[in-house]
Amino acid sequence: MDKLISVIVPVYNVEKFLDKCISSIVNQTYKNLEIILIDDGSTDESVQICDKWQEKDNRVRLTHKENIGLEKTTGEYICFVDSDDYIEPDYIENLYKSLTENNADIASCGHIAEAYSNSVILFSNSNFVADTEETLKRLFLRNDVFPVLWGKLYKKELFDGIRFPDGKIHEDIATVYKVLAKSKITTHIDKPGYHYIQRHGSIMHKEFSKERLIVIDFLEELLEFIEKEYPNLMEYAEEFFIRQLNRHVILCKENKMKADCKNIKIKLREYIPRILKNKKMTFYFKARSVFLAYLY
Repeated sequence: MDKLISVIVPVYNVEKFLDKCISSIVNQTYKNLEIILIDDGSTDESVQICDKWQEKDNRVRLTHKENIGLEKTTGEYICFVDSDDYIEPDYIENLYKSLTENNADIASCGHIAEAYSNSVILFSNSNFVADTEETLKRLFLRNDVFPVLWGKLYKKELFDGIRFPDGKIHEDIATVYKVLAKSKITTHIDKPGYHYIQRHGSIMHKEFSKERLIVIDFLEELLEFIEKEYPNLMEYAEEFFIRQLNRHVILCKENKMKADCKNIKIKLREYIPRILKNKKMTFYFKARSVFLAYLY
C-alpha cells in the first residue's frame, strides 16, 4: 500500500487563489494524503474556503495555530505547497516514485514560475541522483536545487530537531540547507510539476523593507554551518552569500534605505579578502563586489 504523505499548506489571505491550490492537491493521482491547512490569522474569506474543503474531503484538516504544522502530521513523507500556488495532477506521484525507486530521502522537480501573463520553466535541466555534498553544491550553484521548501517531497524524519524561525520571512532559506544536509540521497526529476505564482501582494513581492534583511543573518549562519560540516564547499557557499550581499546593497540603495545600505557595504568589505582569494568567483564578480563595497 502507498505510504501516507502529509501535505502542509500555510494559509494567509489568499481567497482568490486558495480554491485552485486545494483543488490541485485533492485531485492528485496519488490518493493516500492528509492535507493540513494552517491558518495564519487570515482576515479575508480564506478560512471559510478551508472549512468548505474540510467538509467536502475527509483528508483535509484545518488548524488555526500559528505554526508550520509538522507536529500535526502523521505521514511518513511531507511536502509543502504555498496556498497561492498549485501543482500538476501527477506531481506527488512522480516525486514519490522518484524517491522510492532511488532509495532517496528527498525528491525534487522543476517548477513553472508564473508572473502575470508570462510563464517560465525553471530548475528543470536534468534528472539526477546526488549525495549530500553534491546536493548542497547544486544549491549554491543554483543548479536544479532551489532554496525553498516547496517543490520537494521529504522523509518526515529529516525534520527531527529542525524547526522554522518564529515569525520571520525567508524561513525557507534558514531551514532548507539543514534538511538537505541530513539527506543522504536527493533525487531530481526534470519534469516541472509545481506552479509558483508571482503575484502582487505576496510576502516576497511586496515593497522591499527592512524585515527582508534577516536573510543576511540566515546566510551567515549557513556559512558557519558549511565551514564546520562541509569545508570543501566553502568557496561555493561564499559565492552564494556574496551574491546576496551584492543584491541587497543595490536593493537598499534603490529603496533609499541609507543606513541599511551602509551597514551591508561595511559587511561586504569584511569579506573582500575572502572574495579576492576565492577561486570559484569570476574576475567580473570580484570586481563588481569591490565596486559595490566601496564605490556604489
